[in-house]
Amino acid sequence: MENIYQEYLATQGTVVKPYYWLTPNQGCSRCPYHIQTGEEARISYAEFYRTFGFPYGPILVPKQHLLFYELKTFSGTSVQKGHATNCVVFDLHPESMLFETGGYLDSSVCHYENIGYLTLYSNYSPCNEYGHCCISKIYDFLGKYPSIRLDIYFSQLYHTTHEFPTAPWNREALRSLASLWPRVSLNPLSGSFWQALLYSFVKNVPAASLYQPIMPARALADRSNVQQIQAITGIAPYFVDVSSETSYPIQEPYKTVPQQSMDNNFLQQHSRGVSNGLIPVIALGPPVPFLTMFAPSYGLQQQSYSKPRNIVRHLKMPEELKEERKRILPKETAVQTVQITKEFVKEDKKDRRKK
Repeated sequence: MENIYQEYLATQGTVVKPYYWLTPNQGCSRCPYHIQTGEEARISYAEFYRTFGFPYGPILVPKQHLLFYELKTFSGTSVQKGHATNCVVFDLHPESMLFETGGYLDSSVCHYENIGYLTLYSNYSPCNEYGHCCISKIYDFLGKYPSIRLDIYFSQLYHTTHEFPTAPWNREALRSLASLWPRVSLNPLSGSFWQALLYSFVKNVPAASLYQPIMPARALADRSNVQQIQAITGIAPYFVDVSSETSYPIQEPYKTVPQQSMDNNFLQQHSRGVSNGLIPVIALGPPVPFLTMFAPSYGLQQQSYSKPRNIVRHLKMPEELKEERKRILPKETAVQTVQITKEFVKEDKKDRRKK
């Protein structure tokens, strides 16, 4: 079979072309590396706000899809983190690329062999529209790996209201996916899960964002998501952290992203009086419930599956990424090396006699 994806080593992880035929183009700034792993997968705080609408509330950016994922073993040990983005040129959703049969996630699960948990954090719920079939591909993945548990967290529902012609397909697919509980859960992002997401996938987070209460507009949107997903699926989300009802007025989402939030002043304004350096070390780790405490494991170990063949993995870093790293990383400095050798001198026999 043909190579489906190509993976390249980067400075702090890997970058992946989900399809070998993708090439850099002016229409999509993410092409061709729509999947990134390790520390390469961390995004800026401004981009996180722009896509997920945290902390100020939902923002309508219809063409920007961002999905974070984490693979864990049956014991709960994290083995890989990464993110996937959509392609605006070829109209590809991140779930569609990530769950492609024989694609990157399929190959990664085969490589690690003992994966028991897969967690997705997305700014949109998965769809099942023609040309994407995200939920159908997720179904195929779950059918191939019956021992894996899947938990999906989202910040907005995607095309589920009546003004979208594809809404009936998406609602029916979400109901079908939710019916796989307790193996699969659909949960709106809420409460402490926001801080956990910042801790794991965002860089240069203002310290205030990790500890301050959820802002009213964001909290109301999260509560609305809980009610809507329960109405669609008939199943109450299990992993939610929403406060009781408040009297705050519901605010409309921003129609466009405020320009001032995209410049350097955004972080300074948000973290006024607080250091906006790297996130502080939290001794107890991110406040995410350990899923094995709530749901049963599906088998002690996966069955062995044949690995996708003819896959290109861990090639040298692409030339365009090398040039980008040269602009970011400091230039190397020459280091003088000195070689030290030891000489063993034999004593003369006459000298030894004198002694």
